[in-house]
Amino acid sequence: MIQVYINYPVPHVTVHGDPGCGSIQAQHKPGQRYCRINVATIATELQNFRDKQYVFAANPERNDMWLEVDFHNREFEMAVVEYVCHLLGTHYGPFVGVKPKMYC
Repeated sequence: MIQVYINYPVPHVTVHGDPGCGSIQAQHKPGQRYCRINVATIATELQNFRDKQYVFAANPERNDMWLEVDFHNREFEMAVVEYVCHLLGTHYGPFVGVKPKMYC
């Protein structure tokens, strides 16, 4: 399982493989948006990103999101995150070409 922090409008996508990483807790805020992507939710969640159901904007309510991606396969999890980045880039210019970066 990986946890992924997506930030906007200065886009960056940070991947956390260590569930005990202090940066994960430091980024949480009241009303934080979460998206869980796993075997049971993958089709629905990718459709949500494709259909712009998750809106990003330069305000505290919509400037970030955490993804929890859990397939028990790091290579596939990273591929899913890369695809989410691609989908975000189709709606938001700042996300075009953004690649996820491994933090821990």
